[in-house]
Amino acid sequence: MDKIGVCGDNCSYCPRYNATQSGDIEEFEKVKKLWVRLSWRDESFPARELVCHGCSLEVKCAYPELRDCAYEKKISNCGLCDSYPCELVNAAYERTKNLESNARGVCTLKEMDILNKAFFHKKRTLDQIHNQTNNKKY
Repeated sequence: MDKIGVCGDNCSYCPRYNATQSGDIEEFEKVKKLWVRLSWRDESFPARELVCHGCSLEVKCAYPELRDCAYEKKISNCGLCDSYPCELVNAAYERTKNLESNARGVCTLKEMDILNKAFFHKKRTLDQIHNQTNNKKY
């Protein structure tokens, strides 16, 4: 079963999450290099800062406003929200489109496949969750 983050990211495919699960230092270094190439992190940060067990208030998050809102509402992801989609989620989708566009210019096909599965299909993922949740209510 896939582990879905607050914003719709699929942690099950996330290189950062998987490196944490394996505890493999070499994997963290590979992820660091990818994150730097994507301009998601500065080269000076230590790879150990990539540790991520999934969404929590302690983890540095790309979408902290979504995380905080979901935690306040006591839901595990935005697709479960009665107000879905909202301005915060739509802003995250726009940001994700820009990140995907940048990634196409610096990633291999294999990396893009992983990033697509992990990050770039969050709207589809949250739409599915929201639709499934609403269908159960009726």
